Amino acid sequence: MTESDECPFCEIVRGERESDVLLESADYCCFLDAYPVNEGHALVAPKTHVRYMEDLEDPKLYEFLREALAEVNRRYEPDSTNVGINNGSAAGQTIPHLHWHIIPRYEGDMEDPTGGVRGVIPEERTY
Repeated sequence: MTESDECPFCEIVRGERESDVLLESADYCCFLDAYPVNEGHALVAPKTHVRYMEDLEDPKLYEFLREALAEVNRRYEPDSTNVGINNGSAAGQTIPHLHWHIIPRYEGDMEDPTGGVRGVIPEERTY
């Protein structure tokens, strides 16, 4: 059994696990996060099982991320978005399949959003 056989994102790509797919291409899939931190929280993952960002070299990635962001914006009409990646377990990656988070942000969803993604280390969030 390979790592991709037990990967929930590979299961979504293969159609073996239910998920709300927002956008697909030949190489990438954008689907809603099973544990969203905000309405419309989506993930972008390559259809091939790749664990780390340094394992993927594809000029089409940026264009797909832009299209996925546009689709999230169209569907959920957020005021802003956070787009980020947890690249490795020390960075918080819990599914060992490369993926980007697109997190819609809405005015008032957090008292003080200053620092944005810097919030991964809460005491360093504000400056």
